[in-house]
Amino acid sequence: MSMNEIIVIIISVIFAAAGQVSWKMGMNQAGTLAAIDFASLYAVLLNPYVLLGFIMYGLSTIFWLFALSKKDLSFVYPFISLTYILVLALSSLILKENIGMNKIAGTLAIIIGLIWISRA
Repeated sequence: MSMNEIIVIIISVIFAAAGQVSWKMGMNQAGTLAAIDFASLYAVLLNPYVLLGFIMYGLSTIFWLFALSKKDLSFVYPFISLTYILVLALSSLILKENIGMNKIAGTLAIIIGLIWISRA
C-alpha cells in the first residue's frame, strides 16, 4: 500500500471520529431524545454540533470512497477500527470521559489485530 492510500484512509478515520465527537457534543447540549418526539428531533438536527458531525461524516465518506477505489474492501475495512481508538482518545481529551483498563486493553487488541491484518 502506498503512502498516499494510507493518508487517505487516515483522513477518513479522522473525519469519522471527529463526527462522532461532534454528535456527542450536540447531544450533550440537546439532552435525551424521546422515542417519538419530532420537535426534539428537529431541534437536534439543527444543533450546530450535530450539523458539523454530518459534514465530518460526509467528508469521511468521500475519502473512504477514494480508498475503496484503490484497494480491496477486505484490506481497507479493518482500518475502520482506527476510528475506535481515535474516538477513545478524543472522548477522554475533549469530552472528559473516563478511560478504564478494559478500554485500554481492548484498544491494544484492536491495534494488534490491525497490524496482523495489514501484514497479510
